Amino acid sequence: MDGKSDTKRYDTVLVEQGDEEGIKKAAEALKNGEVIGMPTETVYGLGADAKNPDAVKKIYVAKGRPSDNPLIVHVANKDMITPLVKEITPVAKVLIDIFMPGPITVIMKKSDEIPSIVSAGLDTVGIRFPIHPVAQKLIETSGVPVAAPSANLSGSPSPTKASHVVKDMSGRVPYIVDGGECQVGLESTVVDATGAWPQILRPGKITIDQMEEALKNAGIEKPLVTPEYEAKPGEAPRSPGMKYRHYAPSCDVHIVGDGSKDDFENYFKYYKQIIMQAIMDEKTPIGLYVGEELAERLKILFANKEEEIEYYIYGDTENVEDASHGLFDGLRTLDEKDVKLIVAPAFPEEGLGIAYMNRLKKAASQAEEVTIRANHRRLMFVCSGNTCRSPLAEAIFRSIFRSTGPHYLIDDPSTEGKVIVSSAGTFAKGDEPYTVYSVRAAKYEYDEDISNGYSKLAIKERLINQDLILTMTGDGSRYLRTRFPDLSDRIFSFQEILDDLAIPNVDGEVRDPYGYDYLVYMETAKQLDKIIRALLPEILKMWGMT
Repeated sequence: MDGKSDTKRYDTVLVEQGDEEGIKKAAEALKNGEVIGMPTETVYGLGADAKNPDAVKKIYVAKGRPSDNPLIVHVANKDMITPLVKEITPVAKVLIDIFMPGPITVIMKKSDEIPSIVSAGLDTVGIRFPIHPVAQKLIETSGVPVAAPSANLSGSPSPTKASHVVKDMSGRVPYIVDGGECQVGLESTVVDATGAWPQILRPGKITIDQMEEALKNAGIEKPLVTPEYEAKPGEAPRSPGMKYRHYAPSCDVHIVGDGSKDDFENYFKYYKQIIMQAIMDEKTPIGLYVGEELAERLKILFANKEEEIEYYIYGDTENVEDASHGLFDGLRTLDEKDVKLIVAPAFPEEGLGIAYMNRLKKAASQAEEVTIRANHRRLMFVCSGNTCRSPLAEAIFRSIFRSTGPHYLIDDPSTEGKVIVSSAGTFAKGDEPYTVYSVRAAKYEYDEDISNGYSKLAIKERLINQDLILTMTGDGSRYLRTRFPDLSDRIFSFQEILDDLAIPNVDGEVRDPYGYDYLVYMETAKQLDKIIRALLPEILKMWGMT
């Protein structure tokens, strides 16, 4: 199915906002087996009766989408969910109760009411209850659950305005309902709730930390082991967006910066370098997805090059909410201006930043995921709970790196090297404050304030961009390598890396001081200090720094 020869042509009707009669007609078309463009709070969807296989086939034809990608089923109220699934697990019930309606898709075992074409042959289905009032009205009026992927041609950026849907789907569907600009701007979080703990399959506005807090408040304890979902060979992915390249405009997309908060001050320099190179190479116009403050500075600097630069200003430069909301519209708008390159900023991969970077990296060319990071490296310390040892190691490393610096690149002595250091825990509960004794030791012994720090789980989204991951014990490194085998080449315990570097007389097994007094914490801090001072010169040498 190529999405061309089999596509029926329609005189597409755009239903304006507030047109109640138009909404009724669009809902009637849904009920009668047609496909319509409809708004949600995340992105616009291309909806059809989820129980009607012939109607669902029309979605794949309209999108030019492979039929081995599952569709999300949308409902207008929670009562509609029960007939569509075989089981609502305790985890699923909490997520439904707390986060629906909202930008979340909960995957559960499907009932026989969901045809195989919707689930791509899987035994699960993703259920979503959108908060957008027009979406709810369309579904409720039609009387059918609605299977709906994003309303774009497959592979192009998802639509966040009715005009985007008109551009991609005019003539392919009978109705497109205008519900205004989408509030969120990124697709829903997709979470597998078939087991004892949620597994994020596609990040979105609702984060794993929020889910874990909700489950904790509901009295559901986190299992000791929470395995990641992996599709079996030949099996369709359980979530849209996991298999095929999505969100990509026709030109290359380059990402600037390393995503750390410390690096935002350098973003002006990065944008400037890329613009100057594009002008020298005569690869203009260049499209900038950029914050307001940066845009104003760039407009002044390149005032005589206005015709060679297109700007899409998303809002506050360092506001990930603004950047996420405008991302798809920005990619589309700049692409439609025939730019030869789009440049967009990286954000820290935490909270909503995980979803933003997930979509942006999928839009970027693989060879240019991060344009500027030659002078930056990322280091993460990992312990078990991320309240004692690893945040203390993070603070001690920062202090020693600062006191022994500045450090410069060996190949470019004029450029200062930076290390972005962080921490996480293999079994961290999430959002637990660092222990009082760790905070005190960091502050009074190393002049590092970690009093506002909270624990984070060592999930793949946090580990994947690290250059080096160091654990407190051999058990910790073995656990991470078993769980994330594709990251094994960058995971070491302190003792393992000390042995590899042939550094003698340093004990690399760091015991947990949790539950002991301040003197034990100080012993731990002294051990970490000795380990880090021994490792730092060798690590810097490995990274091409002095």
